[in-house]
Amino acid sequence: MKLSVQSDSESVAESQAALACPACGCASVGQGLHVPDHEYGLSYLAHYRECAACGTLFQDPMPSLPKLAGFYPADYHSMTHAGLLSAIRNRIRIARLEKLLTGEAVLLDYGCGDGAFLVQTAQQMPGRPLWGFEIAERAETGILAGGAVTVVKGALPDLLTVLPECGLITLNHVIEHLPDPYATVSALVKKLAPGGVFEGQTPAADSLERSAFGARWSGYHAPRHTVVFSRAGLCRLLERCGLSAPVVEGAFNPAGLAVSLASIPYPEGGRIRRRGFKWTAFLAMAALLGPIDLLSGRPGVINFAARKPAG
Repeated sequence: MKLSVQSDSESVAESQAALACPACGCASVGQGLHVPDHEYGLSYLAHYRECAACGTLFQDPMPSLPKLAGFYPADYHSMTHAGLLSAIRNRIRIARLEKLLTGEAVLLDYGCGDGAFLVQTAQQMPGRPLWGFEIAERAETGILAGGAVTVVKGALPDLLTVLPECGLITLNHVIEHLPDPYATVSALVKKLAPGGVFEGQTPAADSLERSAFGARWSGYHAPRHTVVFSRAGLCRLLERCGLSAPVVEGAFNPAGLAVSLASIPYPEGGRIRRRGFKWTAFLAMAALLGPIDLLSGRPGVINFAARKPAG
């Protein structure tokens, strides 16, 4: 497969104007490396730099939003939620979120895809006000689960104008897709109630898995992951956005490790089918290796949470 390095003039100009770590703001960054698309076979090489201060990885040039939109195929995996495995993952995530919610606080799932997770959440948390958001070219609002779930599509301002105050905002494998995470998280924190929680799950740049797999590591998810945070970089971002007491801990996510394993034979990129016997075999191998990943102290995927100060 022939790969090409592509960029748009707007992204290049912005990169040259101010190259700084999106996590901690440090201007000292390394040369980085090019990473191909190992999952959907796009003929595009994303270039990542590494922050010398916190170890966060980020694309340079940073793709514009229109360019990013073109990186997601119609069969992108987060838009398909059928099956027992998805239901089990959702139950685990819901159990984590239930511990963070109090009273009748609103829950926002930022980057909710088709809203399937929120529909399942409505079944397990009856009566809870549930909101979701997904980026789209046209603004629209939809109601799911008999009125229990409100899904807003469009740009971030479309959400902010209608979103009520939230007790919990969750980003499940979303924060690493944002070209300007500081701007987005700061805006969302303004909608968080005092004492409310901002939480999510994301790959960790300072992981054993990245050291083992190099450019084949699933955490790059090139070119769709724009910023891949280190644990220190993520905590710094959350603090810069007005949140306090950030907590980061390892997460069990065999799908990410399975993608890393499936990428080994294809150093120049390729296409991974998340179905069938071969994918099931990779998932089984990942499940066996998962405990080692967690016990290493440098897990490939992390959960994070921080609170908005009450005062």
